[in-house]
Amino acid sequence: MFQEAIKTALEAEETARAMKSEATLLAKQAVEEATRTGESRVAEAVARAEAECADMMKEAEETAARSAADLASNTENKKAAMRARAESTMHKAARLIAERIVSA
Repeated sequence: MFQEAIKTALEAEETARAMKSEATLLAKQAVEEATRTGESRVAEAVARAEAECADMMKEAEETAARSAADLASNTENKKAAMRARAESTMHKAARLIAERIVSA
């Protein structure tokens, strides 16, 4: 009877060790799988973020180019208007000077 109790206790200990070993192995495998999955998801998120940044940069550059073109066009229009006013004022001044010379 005593020997059977010892045998049963030893078998229970062996079973417990086997269960603990299996649980440890399963836990390690779960951690490794979670790590792989997490790293994969992080890599995908980084790739998406980089693609979005590239798209945003392209859009910003296009917007900046359009704005620069608009600004250049507006500047040219303003220069032309100022030149026209200056020429008109110059012609008026020339006429006034000529009139004063003739009148004097």
